[in-house]
Amino acid sequence: MHVAKCYLTLHDSLYYATREMGRLYETEKVIHNWALTYALGFIQKPYYCPDSVPTYQDDLQPINEAGVYVTPAKPIHCDYVINTFKFADNRHRAFSTPNRTNKPSYGKAKELAPESKFEFFIIGKLPKELPKWIRLGLWMSKARIEIKKELSLTPKRGKFTCSHLLNPIDLPISPELYDLISMPPVSLLQNARFNGEYVEFGDVCLPTSMAYFAGAT
Repeated sequence: MHVAKCYLTLHDSLYYATREMGRLYETEKVIHNWALTYALGFIQKPYYCPDSVPTYQDDLQPINEAGVYVTPAKPIHCDYVINTFKFADNRHRAFSTPNRTNKPSYGKAKELAPESKFEFFIIGKLPKELPKWIRLGLWMSKARIEIKKELSLTPKRGKFTCSHLLNPIDLPISPELYDLISMPPVSLLQNARFNGEYVEFGDVCLPTSMAYFAGAT
């Protein structure tokens, strides 16, 4: 089983709304594996989409057929910056009835700061040219990708704890215990305990046979 350990370093502030608390929009200190798969170029989508309906399952199925899987990215070290932005002013628009909604005129975005660093794994055969630079988030922030180490690993079986981040929908087996990181589109797991097949990459144990939507019904 081929596994590559990769690093992602932000060169811009990264923003996506994990939680909305009044005027504060917060970005969680993780990068979801589905977003990372798109950003790495495993999926090619047009810049313009006529609707906002997600097509994750259709998009990710060809990656399963290629035998490749990307895990979520876990922070190695991470800082925040807070930016204030203004909402668009729509008072020029004509309304048939008076607009009495009390909408705030500005908001604050809690973003991941530049130089924040993350770790993730690519399982399966790497493409010939993995991009060195990618863009992520609402502002299309720039990030550097580095392959730290590649190993061919032999699976083991038994009880183990995965300290890395996992997507529960992509797991072939259910965890016994875990810590939950609540975020859209699918909450992630950390420190999950399993009894099954796994591989060891240094001090990280990863379940085998992970695939996009492996546990979906």
